[in-house]
Parts: sequence; C-alpha cells; structure tokens
Amino acid sequence: MKLKKLFQSSFAKSVAMITGGTAIAQLMSALFSPIITRLYSPEEYGVLSVYTSILGLIVIIASLKFEWGIPIAEDDEKAVNVMALCFFVLIIFVILVFLIFLFFGEPILTLLDARALLNYRYLIAVGVFLGGAYNILLQWAYRNKDFKSIANTKLAQSITGNGVKVGLGFLHVGPIGLIVGQILHQGAGLGTLSRSFSKNNIHLVKKINKNDIFWGSKRYKNFPIFSAPAQFLNTAGLQLPVFFITSLYGSEILGFYGLANSIVNLPMALIGISVGDVFYGEAASVGRSNPKRIKDLSNKLFKTLLLIGLIPLLTLLFFGPFLFSFVFGSQWYEAGVYARILAFLVFARFIFTPISRIYAVFERQKEALLLDLFRVILVFASFITAKFLELSSYEAVILYSIAMSIVYLVTYLLAQRILNQEIKKKENV
Repeated sequence: MKLKKLFQSSFAKSVAMITGGTAIAQLMSALFSPIITRLYSPEEYGVLSVYTSILGLIVIIASLKFEWGIPIAEDDEKAVNVMALCFFVLIIFVILVFLIFLFFGEPILTLLDARALLNYRYLIAVGVFLGGAYNILLQWAYRNKDFKSIANTKLAQSITGNGVKVGLGFLHVGPIGLIVGQILHQGAGLGTLSRSFSKNNIHLVKKINKNDIFWGSKRYKNFPIFSAPAQFLNTAGLQLPVFFITSLYGSEILGFYGLANSIVNLPMALIGISVGDVFYGEAASVGRSNPKRIKDLSNKLFKTLLLIGLIPLLTLLFFGPFLFSFVFGSQWYEAGVYARILAFLVFARFIFTPISRIYAVFERQKEALLLDLFRVILVFASFITAKFLELSSYEAVILYSIAMSIVYLVTYLLAQRILNQEIKKKENV
C-alpha cells in the first residue's frame, strides 16, 4: 500500500518524467552501442575512457560547487545572482585549464599515463566549459522543478553524442570521433535549459548586481571550501581506476573495463540518478522545515530501489559475458566478465547514492569531504595492493568493487544519522 502511494505521489510523477526521458535516451544509446563497438577498437575505447575520466575530474569543480547554492537560495533574486557568480567562476576556470594544458599538458598526461590524449589536450577546456555550463543551468532547473526540460536534455545528449560517434566512426577518424562525440554529448542539453530559463526567468537578469554576487560568494563559501574538494575526491574515487588500470594492465584492458562500466551503470543512469535528482529537488525545498518527511521518503525509496536493483544485478551475474559477446561482438567477451564483477558495486551505488544527496541540503560539507577522502584512500589501497600482490585485472577490479561498496554503505548510514539529528532539532524547538 505504501509502495502504491509512493508511485502515485507528485514525487513519483517527477521521477517518472525524468526517468521516461532518460529511458528513451538510454534506449537510443543501447541501440547505437553495438554499432559504435564495431566501428572502434578496445584500444580506442580506452582513449575515450581516459579522456572522460580527466574531464569528469575537472568539470565537477568547474564552478567550485557554488551552483549547489542555486536550488537552496532564499528567493529567485538571490538565486540568479548565485548563478551569475557560477558563470563568472566557470569562465576563469576554463581559461586556467586551457593555459595549464597548453604549457604543461605533456608532463600532466604522462603522469596520468594518458599520453594518448596529447594530440587532443586542447579539447579538454572545451569539454569543461560545456559540461560546467550545463551543470549550472541544471541546478536552476532543479530549483524550479523543471523536470520536463531536464528530461528533454537527456534525449538531446544521447542523440547528439551517439550520432557524432557513429558518423565519425564510419569515416575512420580514430579515437577523436569518440572524444568529439563525448564533448557534444556534454553540451547538447544547454539549448533546452537556456530556452527554459529565457522563457520563464529572463526578467531576473536585471536583478544581477555586484553586491549580491559578492553576497552569494560569502553566503555559500562552504561549497568551494568543502564541497568542491569533496566532489573532486568523490569523482576521483570513480575515475582513478581508469588511470590505475591503464597503467597496470594497458589500454586494451581499459577498453574492456570502460565499456563494462558504462553499460552496467545504465540502471543507475536510468533510474538512480533520476530518483536522486528529484529527491534533491524535494529535499532542497522542504528538507530544513520538515526533515521527518524526507526521512520517511528516503526509507520508502530505499526499499523500492532495492527491489528494482536486483533485476540488472542478477541478469549481469548469470548472463554478462554472453550478452556482451552477442550484443557488442565477440571481441568484447572480456568486457562481460568485468560487467559481472562491477554489478555488485553498481547495485550498492544504485540503492545508496540517491538518498545521500541530503549532505548538500543540510550543508554538511565537512562530513561529505571526510567520506570522499575515505573513498579515495580505499581506491588507492585497492590498486596498490593489486600491484604489490601482482593480482590479475579481474582480481584488482573485485578488490576495488568491495572497497567502493563499503563506502556507499557507510555514506548512506551517516546520511540517515544526519536526518535523525535534524528531526531531533525540530522536535526540540
């Protein structure tokens, strides 16, 4: 009965809207994938994995997480000034990234075992700008609960990114085809979000002024101080395996891992992120005034996600290698083996991560930073152990999966503790 009420609620309808758009986008990606894997080799896919990892590490802090102040600002006038602050920071950041890779690109990429990207290092700044701008406008959409526009961006990204990869693949341009496709995927939703802002909130641009931008930088200073490093560490925990794998086992193994990782994360992208986005939108608007409501919602979500997540988990465990060979071609059989291993990790991420968005809602940046530091330490420990014990690539990924699953569990448990503390505060007022 409770489950039925959950799915009939406005929250569930919002989730369904984003999930519907994401589902269509992921279906299109799934249809494109067998073509893409036959146009590019595992080694070329490995180059894309390295580029995506570097971009992911940089984009996540491109506006120093000031954008997280947009959904929780007291009113729209303050929110639009925070958004202006974000774009100002983003532009400066992109210029710095361009100059750093212009003058120091070779030693940096050599250190990261990513020399394959030397010829494409100038494209990193382009990807950072498009990805950063998208993230800023996305937060405005969360504030307005404009989930329809968010859903439309998912579709635009899938069509653009995959279409470019296939088109350039037929021209046999090499890994640059995958990289350009990834860049355009990053920025494809900008048009939709920009039009939505212009249509409904363009009058707010007149409210932007230097004093309020400065106010926003002071009011939300904890985001760049704590959240930006925390998110960098969080992303590092996800992306570091790419650099370790290419260093220890080579680009071909990285290609197998990269494809497996992207495919097994489809349930997370399809449902988990959508649930997390809507949960964040709800929590940002009512969390401080009614934490008990968020606590009840989080408990219902956990049970629902647990049941849903079992389906892809069991499918990958029993049929992973066979499915990868059949869908992507026989040369990708090993990717199916990695998918089987990563299934446990993605299951933990799927059921725990959406609910853990409350760290930002209650501005508990210090706790989030410590958790992400813990994550990175475990990732380092996993692969250093793998190197010291001369483990196979399969064993290394197993060790990494166990470590990350522990982190997600701890993050969830501490998030629940924060909710309990906030509920007690309200009861004692």
